[in-house]
Amino acid sequence: MEPSTSLLRCPLCRQGQPKAAASLRREELGALWRVMGNQFDDAAWGRITPGMAVVRHQCQGCGFQFFDPSLAGNEAFYRQLEHAEYFAPDRPEFSRSLALAARQQCRRVLDVGCGSGFFLDAAKQAGLETWGLELNGAAAAKARAKGHRILDRLLDTVSMDDVGGPLDLITFFQVLEHVPDPVAMLKEAARLVRPGGVLAAAVPSASGFYRLTPWDPHQWPPHHVSHWRPADLRQLAASSGLKLLETGGDRLFGTDIERGWKLHNRLAAALGHRPRAGGDWLPDLGVWLYRKTGMKYVVPQWGVSLYAHFQKP
Repeated sequence: MEPSTSLLRCPLCRQGQPKAAASLRREELGALWRVMGNQFDDAAWGRITPGMAVVRHQCQGCGFQFFDPSLAGNEAFYRQLEHAEYFAPDRPEFSRSLALAARQQCRRVLDVGCGSGFFLDAAKQAGLETWGLELNGAAAAKARAKGHRILDRLLDTVSMDDVGGPLDLITFFQVLEHVPDPVAMLKEAARLVRPGGVLAAAVPSASGFYRLTPWDPHQWPPHHVSHWRPADLRQLAASSGLKLLETGGDRLFGTDIERGWKLHNRLAAALGHRPRAGGDWLPDLGVWLYRKTGMKYVVPQWGVSLYAHFQKP
């Protein structure tokens, strides 16, 4: 059963008694995943039992939106979920983090959730000494085969000796939205970083692209257990005892708007809801106007992801 709201505390500011912001039953989530081409057995659903309502909570203090952390995806879920974007060969946060590394004179980097090592490839090419953390055995093997040193265990079990001394940079790309306690994770990472060292994170933007697709099942358990806004990244820095160097977001492109609008209509149909008006012609017209007016430069942080760079005091 979903625990009482009164028992939950905000993962960022630790205030209790959040309010319910939205909910979907397991059967509805299953219908949404089928639209995406995925279907899961009972083992993959973990603690989300048939008929259960999965509630997205909102902290009444800092406004952070999160789910019961015990609903986070288990090994069976991720084994059954096939998603090429997990190991995308390039993301905007890669170049931003390498620029950060150059500014901060970083030499040694650890990428948490490194997949098959695409970011580490770029970091190695830039002259950095590379380490990775990856629990997916097949992905970890691919990264090792390319010459990266890969640890296949949880961050809180990693010691300074395991990575050959203090690190200069630790990266979290599309990781924090999956973990029950992002504050604890950043504190664990900071333990391995030298004073003045930096951490870089990128998360899906709840205030950008994903406002177009509120029923995207990727943004619900068992996949994601939190939603992120720029204000949440600032709160994360404060709660972790880190200095926030900068935060921002990806650009929202016309193709993102078109994809999100049309996906929303497909997902709405799966839930028995009315789609947005205009069929395909209205999003096509909206995208044309968006491009012609140069709006991507006016709203530069409404894209798919947000990022933040932190520094250890």
